[in-house]
Amino acid sequence: MSVHLFDNQIAKLKESLNAGLPGPAAHIKMAPAHRDHLISISRGPEFARKSGVLILLFPDEQDEISTVFIKRMEYEGVHSGQIAFPGGKSEDSDPDIIATAIREAEEEIGVKKESIQVVGRLSDLFVPPSNFIISPVIAQTPACPAFIPDMTEVAEIFTVPLRYFLNQDNSGEYKINYRNNLNISVPGFSYKNHLIWGATAMILSELLHIFTKADTCRDHT
Repeated sequence: MSVHLFDNQIAKLKESLNAGLPGPAAHIKMAPAHRDHLISISRGPEFARKSGVLILLFPDEQDEISTVFIKRMEYEGVHSGQIAFPGGKSEDSDPDIIATAIREAEEEIGVKKESIQVVGRLSDLFVPPSNFIISPVIAQTPACPAFIPDMTEVAEIFTVPLRYFLNQDNSGEYKINYRNNLNISVPGFSYKNHLIWGATAMILSELLHIFTKADTCRDHT
């Protein structure tokens, strides 16, 4: 992908972001059925902790705009082993939530803050199981970085062209083994042996809405 073409697509994305975000209307398309119940038994978003995730966009070798995901390590927590955008909780030393997203991405996947440029933000999302408000930050870099995983937090790093997710064959309802060995059905996106669901799928749904609106992807099939 030429630099000019990539820059032109990012410019269209910025215009679409500035025109307004769909927020809940996009989130609900990928919201698990039990989300409303989890919200009802939570203390509410006003008591949630702040976190930031980085949606890093770059051109790949197949002339596509791609982004990067991580698979979290298995641990004793509600998001063990799940697919996510790089990111994490806000620290007192972070000047703002954008700084949080960039710092966490640098720690988790080795992306240097000097190599990226912030494009904008998506809607905040309340995640009741972990009691976080996630703020997604979109950034760009002119080439796919050489990712370096944090071996204590990241089990795998993988990239996916955004156009892949616009193919309806790559999304649907999937059975998962939820907490306490409960089998439930959730909406999500499948990629190879990965299932992107929950908060990450909801954030991705809003991103795809913005990209479709901006007409940055050539093939919407």
